[in-house]
Amino acid sequence: MWPVVMAAVLVGSTGVAPAAEASRWRPAPLPPKAGHDSFAHVTASGAKDIWAASGANSVLVSGSNAVSNAVLLERFDGRRWRPMPRPTGAITALSASSAGDVWALTSGRSHRWDGKGWRVMRSFSPTAHVLLAAVPGGAWVSEQGRLSRYDGTHWQPVPLPADFELGALRIQGRDVWVLGRYKSGKAIYDTIEGGSPAALRWTGRALARVPVTAPANLRAHLQIDDVVTGKGGDLWLSGHSVLDGDRLPVLQRRGSTWTTLTPPRTPPPENIEPDGAGGVWFDYGLDQPLWRNRAGKWTKVAAPKPPSGRRWGLFTNFGAATTAHIPGTTLLVRAGATSVPAPGNSYDPETSRKAHESADRVLMTGPHS
Repeated sequence: MWPVVMAAVLVGSTGVAPAAEASRWRPAPLPPKAGHDSFAHVTASGAKDIWAASGANSVLVSGSNAVSNAVLLERFDGRRWRPMPRPTGAITALSASSAGDVWALTSGRSHRWDGKGWRVMRSFSPTAHVLLAAVPGGAWVSEQGRLSRYDGTHWQPVPLPADFELGALRIQGRDVWVLGRYKSGKAIYDTIEGGSPAALRWTGRALARVPVTAPANLRAHLQIDDVVTGKGGDLWLSGHSVLDGDRLPVLQRRGSTWTTLTPPRTPPPENIEPDGAGGVWFDYGLDQPLWRNRAGKWTKVAAPKPPSGRRWGLFTNFGAATTAHIPGTTLLVRAGATSVPAPGNSYDPETSRKAHESADRVLMTGPHS
């Protein structure tokens, strides 16, 4: 791994300690590329197996001219980053369970990397909304709410509760989680009345309901889309409102007690990730500090700084990034892009945001203590 040294500010339940040392992130040594490129997907099966892929979005350059980002798929093998063969089509999801077992979604297809090449494993409707999660020896996919798993030989359907609305698939260690919400059955007012957040865990034979307790003001419209498990049965569930898409406070279970959780003086996070030591990271994007909750205590880590003359993200989403925990470590891998503003007064006429002359992919790891 690239070594990275970070200093953290310890936080109590009532506030932040006044002293802080600047955090240091070390980016991956990625050779520059001409044009516009960025990472939109990242996955890791360990410290010597990290994959990153570009998205299918475009970026505004001078004036109102939009160009597509370069199509990229790169892998870190413990020594260096190198370009990898790509499956046909733009990658929309990426998930790895080992160095020789990586899955990718493109429009209408799932693909599996076996260490030598990509093989199409399943086809979907090109317009279908598909979710993907790789597990040792197989994978889970959902297509338009229908769930199935590949057991290494065949695809097997996985029954879901009749009232369950699927929102996300997540892998935590050896656990498979199926997340979403239970619908009320009231067709008109389902997003306002009677719904409830839902989490299902695979037992090896079936999906078991995990009871979730949420405050009344969140319960009816909270859809769970992320999960972290900690020591002693600690559980964190993150989600968004089906009314407006806003992120909602994280639900935490310690013992048999459920509470809502946000770091001191901050909104709910965009994503949550395990810290590799029984706690959870709250991720707000590359231009914002990270917060960790472990054993009831808060830790704040300063945001990394972009290179001189650049800023985080593309013109449409500054600070945006994709983050994943690196199994077997206490590190996160974070991927995105930096950009250079175009000279003069070049703006997107629809958003009034400044255009950019270039965008370059970036990837970093941390934090080390």
